[in-house]
Amino acid sequence: WQVILFALLAIDLAVLNFKAFNPPTPIQSTILAVPTPTDQCGPACQKYINDKLSSLPTQTIIQKTIDATVVAPRQKVRTVSYLPISSGGSTGSNDWTFLPGTDFYFDTHDYPGLVEIYFETNLHLFNGNGIAFIRLFDSTHGVGVQGSDVQTNLQADTAIVSGKITFYAGKNLIKVQAKSLTADTTVFTSGRLKIITEN
Repeated sequence: WQVILFALLAIDLAVLNFKAFNPPTPIQSTILAVPTPTDQCGPACQKYINDKLSSLPTQTIIQKTIDATVVAPRQKVRTVSYLPISSGGSTGSNDWTFLPGTDFYFDTHDYPGLVEIYFETNLHLFNGNGIAFIRLFDSTHGVGVQGSDVQTNLQADTAIVSGKITFYAGKNLIKVQAKSLTADTTVFTSGRLKIITEN
């Protein structure tokens, strides 16, 4: 055993001496040098680039100003005007009869913004017996004016307003017609058109 133990000890010493006096070789690290970029565009190249940039079209920005002012809608104004019907007249006939001197021309286009028209009259029965009738007649079209009929059974002169009346478009010749239900006389004292416009 002594021989074996001595041999092992000798081997250990030999290994320790080798490691102590022969350190490991350091690892060499290789660093690659990156070349610094150089400007290969000389003065002539720079002039060429500058000339090209200056020749590019410039874009003009146009700003539009939007007027945001809010205008309130104008309030329409209603106007009332009157067209007098000249003269009066009377009749004792039981059929519609034209009253002389009451004719006039009427054109709805003369009243822009026309809204409504009414026939206002003053009429009565001479003796107060029966019923007196008055209306407007469109001689141009040969028809009574729609809505213009009025009536009374009073002897005293009475102001009566028709319902809303309607005229044909255009310039039309209008006349007043009257009749009586009985033999009593219908008396047309005066009349006018009430014309309402809105503009």
